[in-house]
Amino acid sequence: MNTQKGLEKTLPEKEMKKSVKKNIMFLLMGKFVSVLGSQIYSFAISLYVLSITGSGLSFSLTLALSTLPRVIFGPISGVIADRVDRKKMVVAMDIISGLVVIGLFSLSIIDELRLVYIYSTTFLLSTCSIFFNTPLTASLPNIVDDENLTRINSLSQTIESISSIAGPFIGGIVYAIMDIKTFLVINGISFIISGISELFIDFKLNSRGRVLEESNMEKEKVSFFVDLKEGIRYIASQKWLIVLSSFFVILNMLVMMGLLVPVPYIVREIWGFTSQQYGYLNSMFPMGILVGSLLLAILPQKGKKFKRFMFFTMVFSIAVISVGIITSEMIFELNNLQYLFILMGLYFIISVSAIFINVPLEVTLQRLVPDDKRGRVEGSLGSLSEALSPIGVIVAGVLVDLISPWILPITCGIIMLVLSIAMGRVKVVKEI
Repeated sequence: MNTQKGLEKTLPEKEMKKSVKKNIMFLLMGKFVSVLGSQIYSFAISLYVLSITGSGLSFSLTLALSTLPRVIFGPISGVIADRVDRKKMVVAMDIISGLVVIGLFSLSIIDELRLVYIYSTTFLLSTCSIFFNTPLTASLPNIVDDENLTRINSLSQTIESISSIAGPFIGGIVYAIMDIKTFLVINGISFIISGISELFIDFKLNSRGRVLEESNMEKEKVSFFVDLKEGIRYIASQKWLIVLSSFFVILNMLVMMGLLVPVPYIVREIWGFTSQQYGYLNSMFPMGILVGSLLLAILPQKGKKFKRFMFFTMVFSIAVISVGIITSEMIFELNNLQYLFILMGLYFIISVSAIFINVPLEVTLQRLVPDDKRGRVEGSLGSLSEALSPIGVIVAGVLVDLISPWILPITCGIIMLVLSIAMGRVKVVKEI
C-alpha cells in the first residue's frame, strides 16, 4: 500500500522532469537557429553594404537601424507579451522574420538588392527580435521548474555567446563563397524552422507562473496605455526592483564609457594595434561569456548566491580599474604583444564576471515579478538600458578628446566599486 502511494507521488515528478528536458531541448534548439541566423545575417549583410557603397556611414546606419527598435518598442513589446499568448507571439515572430528575409530575396529578384530594402529589412528584423525576446524571457519561469531557471538562463547566454563567435566567422565564409541572394533564402528558412521547433514547447508547464483565465479576460477590457502605466507603477513600487535595475542600467552605461570607447581608441590610435590584434582582444568578450555561462550552468544552484553576486561585482569593478592602470602606462611600459595578452586576460575576467552578475539579476527578476507583469518589466528595463547606452558612448566620445583616455576606465571602475558596496548594504537586496 505504501509502495503504491510512493509511486503515485513520484510519477508526476518524473513526468515534470521529462517535460522540462523536452522544453529545454526545443527552446535551446530554436534559439540557437534563430540567434545564429541573426548573427550571420547581420555580419554578411553589413559586409555587402560596405562592399557596394564603400561608405562607413552606410555601414554604421545598418548597425543603428538594428539598435533603434530596441529603444522604441521595448515597453510596447512588454505590454503585448502580458496581454496575449506568449507562445503564439514567439512562434509568430520567428516565422515573420523568415518571411521578411525571404521577402528581401524576392525584391532582389524582381528589382535588385537596393540599400533601402536592406535598411527596411534590418529594421523589421530587429523589431521582430524585440517582440520575440521579451515574451520568451518573460516565459522562462513557466517553461522550466525553479530548479532549472538559472541553468536555462545560463545556457541561453551560452548560445548567444557561441553565436556571436561563430556568426561573424560563418558570415564571412558565406559572403565569400555564396551568392548573397542564396544566403537570404537559407537564412529565411532557418527562421521558419526555428519557429516550428518552438511549437513543441509547453509555455505553461510550470503552473506556479500561470496567469488565470479570469485575469486575461480582465486585461482585454483594460486599455493599452493603462496597462503600460500599470507596469511602470509596479516597477516604481518595488524597492528591490528599483535598486537592482538601476544598478544594472548604470553598470551597462559605465561599461560603455569605461571600456567600449576609450580602450579601442588607446589600442588603435595610440598604441597602433593591428586589426588582427584588435580582433583577438575583442574575441575575449564572447569567450568569457561562453565560459562563464557554462560554469554557471554546472555550478550548484543552491548556496550563498548573494555573496557570489557581490564577489563578482567587485571582481568586475577591479578588472575595469586595472584596464585603466595598464593603458595609462604609469606602472610599466611594455611592447604591444605584452599589452595585448594582459588586456585579453582582463577582458576575459570582465566578461566571465558579467555573466555571474547579469544571469542572477535576470533570474531574480523572473522569480519575483508576477507573471502577468513580467513582460512589461522586461520590456521597460531593456528599453531603458538600450536608451542610456548611447548616452554613455557619446559622453565618452567627447571626454576622450578632452582628457587622457585611460582616466575613463579608472573613474568608471571606481564608480562601479562604490555602487557595488552601496548596493550590498541595502537590506532589501540582501533578503532576496
